[in-house]
Amino acid sequence: MENPSLEQLIYRAFPEIAAALRARIEPIVQRWQRVVKETLPHADELTFAQIRDDLPGVLEHMAKALESNRPRHTQNLMDASSAHGEVRYHEGYNINELLIEYDLLRPIVIEEVAAQLKRELTTAEAIALNMGIDTAARQGVVNFAQHQADSLKSSADAQSKFLSFLSHDLRGRLNAVLLTMEVLRRELAPHPQFNESAEDIEQIRRSTLETVETMSRFLEAEKLRHKKIEVKLAPVDLKSLAAGLNRQFAQEAKRKGVELCTEVLQDCTPTSDAALLNTILQNLVSNAVKYSRKGAVRVTITAPNGKSCRITVADQGPGIAADVLPKLFVPFSRGETHGEQGVGLGLSIARQAADLLNAKLWAESKVGEGTAFHVELPK
Repeated sequence: MENPSLEQLIYRAFPEIAAALRARIEPIVQRWQRVVKETLPHADELTFAQIRDDLPGVLEHMAKALESNRPRHTQNLMDASSAHGEVRYHEGYNINELLIEYDLLRPIVIEEVAAQLKRELTTAEAIALNMGIDTAARQGVVNFAQHQADSLKSSADAQSKFLSFLSHDLRGRLNAVLLTMEVLRRELAPHPQFNESAEDIEQIRRSTLETVETMSRFLEAEKLRHKKIEVKLAPVDLKSLAAGLNRQFAQEAKRKGVELCTEVLQDCTPTSDAALLNTILQNLVSNAVKYSRKGAVRVTITAPNGKSCRITVADQGPGIAADVLPKLFVPFSRGETHGEQGVGLGLSIARQAADLLNAKLWAESKVGEGTAFHVELPK
């Protein structure tokens, strides 16, 4: 038997306990209503109406389960208890308040049944009665949690569709705006009298580009969250990958006065997905350049134990406080921003991509000295 206590309720009959429970349904309801009102003061009249209307039915099904040795009566008790959890969810309870209700019910039922019997319950009777209450509580909580999960999923799906539509639509329009601004900037560049206008256009272009990149991050995050990306494994040339990152971020690093360099300390060619790995490193290098004000951003490739390949992206930026490090990879979570804009998705995307690659991703940092992110891939 997987649960000997539950077997007491399902396969053994307790007709005397069942009769005592039936005889005390009304005082149990009255007492439970009173203690719920005292313990959960925000509960409204609808809450108490549901206690008066539904609890007698739950207790009756509990009595039937106790007096019968047939599993279907326990199943009926579970079905009746499900309704209680559903109603409490729609009434705006949290799951802890639902559990409190059942915690309050337990001693009332036991006391009233013992009072009706005018004796102490035997061990077997106490176990059976407790299992009846536990079964009702468990089913109520399960149904509450299921409604909560369905609601969250529905909300997340709606949000995902909205973000996807918004990102696709806006990205297309903004890309057209970017192209127009680039054409205008080039046309104005040869004419000194329009230098200030050209600078304004360039500033607007950069802001628009940041918006487009944010849209791309939302889409990327959604694809990873729904695991809509197929992992394509093949040997990856890390040296070439790092060189591509250097070219991609060279202008931004130069603008910030930061040196961007790559060091291959040990040759390593892991079997991985180059596109997903590039996504991870793009986010790490982008952050390193963004938050650096001096020194260098170094991308280092090593094979620390011969069984894996490690890529480290290290900067000499402001560093990250120890209490912030555990939250780095949480979506939309940002620590000290140092005046930089962002939505807090880059590191979350990197973590999800790393998980798909069975790679380890972690950070080390000292405030005032800089931060190092490590990606370790199976070789």
